[in-house]
Amino acid sequence: MINLFDKLFKKSDNSNYESSLISSEFNLEEYNKYIDERINEFKSKYDLTTVDGIRSIPIDEAKKYPDGGKSVVYMPEQILNRQATEYKKENKYDLAIECLKKVNELYPYSFYAYQRDNYERLVDFLILANRFEEAKIEHEKIDKSIGTKIDELIKLQQYAENSGTESKEEYYNRVIKPCIEEERQREEYYWLLENCPDIAPKSFGGYRKMKNMNSDNYKKIVGEVFNRGNNIDIVRFWK
Repeated sequence: MINLFDKLFKKSDNSNYESSLISSEFNLEEYNKYIDERINEFKSKYDLTTVDGIRSIPIDEAKKYPDGGKSVVYMPEQILNRQATEYKKENKYDLAIECLKKVNELYPYSFYAYQRDNYERLVDFLILANRFEEAKIEHEKIDKSIGTKIDELIKLQQYAENSGTESKEEYYNRVIKPCIEEERQREEYYWLLENCPDIAPKSFGGYRKMKNMNSDNYKKIVGEVFNRGNNIDIVRFWK
């Protein structure tokens, strides 16, 4: 597996796409045609309309472009990510979730770097599908396999300090502290979706905004949760 920081901070010597962009001979029409051909090739090879078809995609697909190809756009994990988005729009969450499960299997073998948030997309979709126990299991699995979001940020904090970009304290205040607060708010929101769906806001963004403003609607939620025997500030969703 390629080191995360090698892929985040080092450019490949075989970046065909980057080279083509700075060439005066770059042909956008031919480039788009090539991309479409690779995407159509993948979709004709695997049946993305069934769970079994999605599950049948082998890990070798992620190893097909060891130099990154001409673009990230037609990497198998990206094709499946876009397909998951389409299925979400159609409320076909079973297929969307299978796409993202396969994506998480492919990520570690890709030339391109993927972060914790990319893996967590599967968890978000499971939440949207009200598959809360599965979401908790997947969340824990990701924690164990690649580390937590905070683990990732601490490594980046160290990189920033070593490179002289930012002090450890500055990075903590700018990035890590807000992330800790956001993750806590997300846990509260997910707990509401599972345990008090009748009073949960329609989106995490909406919940976060009302909490930060300490709006009347947020106070009503706090009061209702208290009346049901819980304290919103200490509820736990993750195992």
